[in-house]
Amino acid sequence: MKNRIREDLAKTGVSLGSWLNLASPLAAEILAAAGLRWLCVDVEHSPVGLAELTHQVRAIEARGAVPLARLAACESSSIATALDAGVYGIVAPHMQNIEQAQRLVEAAYYPPRGYRSSGASRAKTISRDYAATCNDQLLIIAQIEDRQGVDNADAIMALDGIDGGFLGNHDLALDMGLEMGCAEHEAAVDRVRQACEKAGKPCGILVKNEADFRHRLHQGYALFSLSSDLRLMQASAGEFHAAASSIAASAERRCYPSKSG
Repeated sequence: MKNRIREDLAKTGVSLGSWLNLASPLAAEILAAAGLRWLCVDVEHSPVGLAELTHQVRAIEARGAVPLARLAACESSSIATALDAGVYGIVAPHMQNIEQAQRLVEAAYYPPRGYRSSGASRAKTISRDYAATCNDQLLIIAQIEDRQGVDNADAIMALDGIDGGFLGNHDLALDMGLEMGCAEHEAAVDRVRQACEKAGKPCGILVKNEADFRHRLHQGYALFSLSSDLRLMQASAGEFHAAASSIAASAERRCYPSKSG
């Protein structure tokens, strides 16, 4: 078991992936085949149950990418279920304080570091020595997306067992009652990045386009979600349809009256 995200971060300081919201193994396979290093199944905001999560993990693995999962809730049973399905890492949403972060770490790791149960599971097929090696390969990411999490970011990121942070920009803006990208919102976002930097851990963020990526890369982010399967499909379909509609509107074409006409 080798987590290639860790290898990326050690060699280049950057790892590129994407979010999966379509609950589609085929979409997961397509993005993995495109060369993305990791794909995170969004259990929080998509119609994904255990079976759908497992099928997407298989598709991701089949194309050589690293499967992650963002949990619907940071509960011990949800953490164990996702890890047993074979994900190599957890993104824990709405991480607000050190107590939550400590519970996350304890639930994610096998003893003596934590209390994860070692039952028969799909994860055990990843390698013969899975239980002995996975503690060193798991990636446990705390997602900060509200004011309380920002205020406690230094303590959360300093905790042993938390491997990095990830911004939840939209939810943070909602929680602060601010517009995305305004000065106060960006200051809060940067506080999380600085907390990760101070702890010597990578900070992640979702980017929408090349310009956004360049900007965040320059700021010092390391984990990048290049949009999501849903947003990529939505944007591509919208752009193509708009272009085709414009061309069709200006072209001289034969019309076909209805039967009633």
